[in-house]
Amino acid sequence: MKDHAVMMIRDDTGRILFIQRSMKKSTLPGAWSFPSGTVEEGEDVLLTAVRESMEELGVDVSPERVLSTLDLDEFSVRLHFILCSLVNGEPVIGEPDEIDAIDWMSMEDFFEKFSDDNIGHGLIWLRKNPDVWADLGIDNLK
Repeated sequence: MKDHAVMMIRDDTGRILFIQRSMKKSTLPGAWSFPSGTVEEGEDVLLTAVRESMEELGVDVSPERVLSTLDLDEFSVRLHFILCSLVNGEPVIGEPDEIDAIDWMSMEDFFEKFSDDNIGHGLIWLRKNPDVWADLGIDNLK
């Protein structure tokens, strides 16, 4: 099972960065999700979050904590949902073969806007488990 860092990047207003997967992707093309990346051998999942945020979006992030972990057996991946604060930069699509669009939203607004047909498996799971993300609003910023 491959480990994946799933970056829940939060800005200073409490919004979370969501991405639309490239239509060129073989898995879940066009689905909305969080930016993510595969943990390389010998790499810590938090360092993966920092590296992938820079590579895919051109931003510096500070990983705060792992909120939850989810095994997706059908894809042989383990998702590590990592709450990250945006430290420096404005997100841009650095890898167009990976990402088609980016948008900042609250979790609530995201789930109102998109059905399960339009989102990745990790977000479908998060919709069913709001206790994982319920305290991510602006009232709980560090």
